[in-house]
Amino acid sequence: MRLCGFLLPLLLAAPATAETRRIAFWPDAVPAAIQKHVDGAYVHGAVRALGKFHRVQGSPGFRAAADWLTGELTAGGLADAKVEPLPADGKTSYAHFKSYLGWQATEGRLDEVAPARRTLAEFPREAVALADYSQDADVTAELVDVGAGGDAAAYQGKDVRGKIVLADGPLAAVHRLAVEERGAAGIVSDYPNQHTAWSGMDPDLVRWGHLSPYQTANRFAFMVSPRAAAALRKELASATVRLTARVRAKMVPASFDVVSATIPGSDAAAGDIVLTAHLCHELAGANDNASGSAALLGVARALRAAIAGGALPAPRRTIRFLWLPEISGSQAWLISHPDLARRLRAGIHLDMVGGRPEITHAALHLSRSAGSLPHIVNAIAAAWVADVATASTRLAETGEGDGIVWPPGGRDALVTDLRPLELGSDHQVFEAFGVPMVYFHDWPDVTIHTNKDVPDNLDATKLGRVAYMTAGIAWTLAALPDAEAARLPAIERAATDERLAVARQTALAQGWTADDTRLAEREAIAVGVEDLASIAAMWPATAAEVRRASAGLTAARPRAAGGVRDARVPERLPAVRGPIDVYYYDHLAVALGDPTRKPVALEKRDGVFAFEALNLVDGKRSVSDIRDLLSGRYAPVPLAEVAEWLDLLARAGVVKLRAR
Repeated sequence: MRLCGFLLPLLLAAPATAETRRIAFWPDAVPAAIQKHVDGAYVHGAVRALGKFHRVQGSPGFRAAADWLTGELTAGGLADAKVEPLPADGKTSYAHFKSYLGWQATEGRLDEVAPARRTLAEFPREAVALADYSQDADVTAELVDVGAGGDAAAYQGKDVRGKIVLADGPLAAVHRLAVEERGAAGIVSDYPNQHTAWSGMDPDLVRWGHLSPYQTANRFAFMVSPRAAAALRKELASATVRLTARVRAKMVPASFDVVSATIPGSDAAAGDIVLTAHLCHELAGANDNASGSAALLGVARALRAAIAGGALPAPRRTIRFLWLPEISGSQAWLISHPDLARRLRAGIHLDMVGGRPEITHAALHLSRSAGSLPHIVNAIAAAWVADVATASTRLAETGEGDGIVWPPGGRDALVTDLRPLELGSDHQVFEAFGVPMVYFHDWPDVTIHTNKDVPDNLDATKLGRVAYMTAGIAWTLAALPDAEAARLPAIERAATDERLAVARQTALAQGWTADDTRLAEREAIAVGVEDLASIAAMWPATAAEVRRASAGLTAARPRAAGGVRDARVPERLPAVRGPIDVYYYDHLAVALGDPTRKPVALEKRDGVFAFEALNLVDGKRSVSDIRDLLSGRYAPVPLAEVAEWLDLLARAGVVKLRAR
């Protein structure tokens, strides 16, 4: 983990005569005021409260959690806190994304009746026992093992009609093949958690499962542990196993419930800073994502209290807080509020931020905004992380200072790193709408999406530190005075020097060609120029200094690569706005009429490349320009892969390609 990467730009930027500061662009009174009002113990308590709800999107449990959260916000002085229901009825569309149904479940029980008699799974006693979007059933049937069950070969020579299948493959695929196509009564699944170095080491993990919310003919799926599944397979080797499944659940029209609140800014024309967390997931869903939701609640209450008490002034920009159903709720909110979406200048997303590494094996990461959306938010975020890294390391190693800790939390040094864009949560939706976002997240976490993602796995100090850093970044974006913003161009200029050095080192280490090395150098500088432009846009008083700094960088920027070029220019089509994958919805599969579509080369390389290639489509850049930016800002990629992907998007009606 590279802590020095957070510190170097600040050290290079600090004038020798400047007073010593925790954070270069704030007097120490500001971080001190924020730290005073953040309460990691309160945040941990909020995780416990949210963890009592089974927060499936479009379910009564989600709405109950949203109502609890709104009450805490209101009690904390955020007077406009509310729950906004956006239709999730299987009919309403948000641009290209078609909403799906909600889910109401009251009972689910799976019993073995022969050769033994025992209960295998019971909902709601164990919330993950019943897969989301299961529906009514009252069945006694034979159990058939179909292995993974995710392809037709798994069913050769096996009669599953009217029977219950045991499978460890993806639930929606198993349901389609076993239930919809072959008449099985339902599923018992030990589908494993995400793959990590610890996969398979805990045989008692029960994964949270979900059938397709678009398939109104769903039957049921019960989730069991690998240990329980192994016992069933052992029985099947010598006997006929019969199970009884009883389910009381249904898919119903519902809503994507979005909790919102604001700290109003003094300048309506200055735009908003957006802070997000997804409120959903299974009970307890402690790290994923009661932790991010609770930390964001702690940020909102802390900043509101600091302003009310006079420790901080009202911000210039409005700070907008959103708790959403993951990804689908973000798409629905952004499409439903185009006026507010246009006001968003930058933001922060929190998803999994409190895990104790000795239990979850998770480390905290900070992902930069998309390479297609360079912004000063990255350098600002790095400064606040550096403050916690410095203070916590000093306490851990010397016992000196406060270390930014909250009893009963730990006293360990913060271990984190700064990464390029990583996908997988709501920030990618906002960035697809042009909002630069930084993203705090734990990874890996061996307990998420299982019955063992519980509040005791989380640490109050880590939660408090994330709330402190988030509040500090947001406050800087919303309230930094022009006099302090004057320091930002020098900080960004130093960050560009570091970025350029890293690009050269990476090119050498990975044996890049001279052309690809030149692209990496060119784009390292181009990102600096765009970061500087974002400073001038946020703080117009810095414009003259930004112009001077930008001129020096532009003069040093290498020429573009030569060679074969694809001069076609892709343009976005208005019907498709935002990302093309929205939770359970795959727009390409729908548009191309191919639900089993195989990914093309760029998708296989890394989801970031395909996402960013589309995000870089602006009606001005050519296919080759997009390839150059991807190669320079991430890693070398062949022009043919980018062209193939954009051609596919054109066939799906996402873009159109025109000659330059």
